[in-house]
Amino acid sequence: MATKLAIFNAALNEIGETATADTGEGVEAVRTLVRNYDRVVADCLATGSWNFAMETIKAVSDTGVTPEFGFTEVFAKPSDWVRTIGVSEDEYFSFPLLHYYDDVSYWSADNSPIYIRYVSNDTGLGMEMTRWPAAFTRFVELELAHRSCLRINQSGSLKDAIGKERDRARKAALNQDAMNENQPKFPPPSSWTQARGGRSSRGDRGNRGSLIG
Repeated sequence: MATKLAIFNAALNEIGETATADTGEGVEAVRTLVRNYDRVVADCLATGSWNFAMETIKAVSDTGVTPEFGFTEVFAKPSDWVRTIGVSEDEYFSFPLLHYYDDVSYWSADNSPIYIRYVSNDTGLGMEMTRWPAAFTRFVELELAHRSCLRINQSGSLKDAIGKERDRARKAALNQDAMNENQPKFPPPSSWTQARGGRSSRGDRGNRGSLIG
């Protein structure tokens, strides 16, 4: 089972530093790991369709929001959303919903309810270390070491070496997770959906200013 202390010590070992007995130890190496840790875990969760972090919900449209144009129904994303995996018209995910927007803060579609599978960073799912497979834990250890290496060790060559090992660990973790998949995954969102969703930062449906309540 993964623990934060074990992850810190694995990262320190990669960097060539002495192990610590406490993740709150007041030495620069440990303080660097502390500063990087939360962002590292968040970014590692965002790289894949991790089964251990998967949540499935029935989403009902927000009746207090009326879109100005486009799809007629708007669904606020939950606070633990990291990455959308599949959107369906039915609870069994037999009929994928292909026409929808995936914006920063919302999903939009023409029917309600819709069913959504997504990677969650909830403390009981993606952030719960007891759920992490060993391969994902190793990926986190190496990503933490890679991001902290220069600050702690000042060695660019060591950082590069750790980065290569991190890339192998990420691939291994993703492959292992795919083998453990017990439900068929929908194809990823089309380039049109992704491009449309990417526009939200410029004031589209992910921006509340574009919606009329």
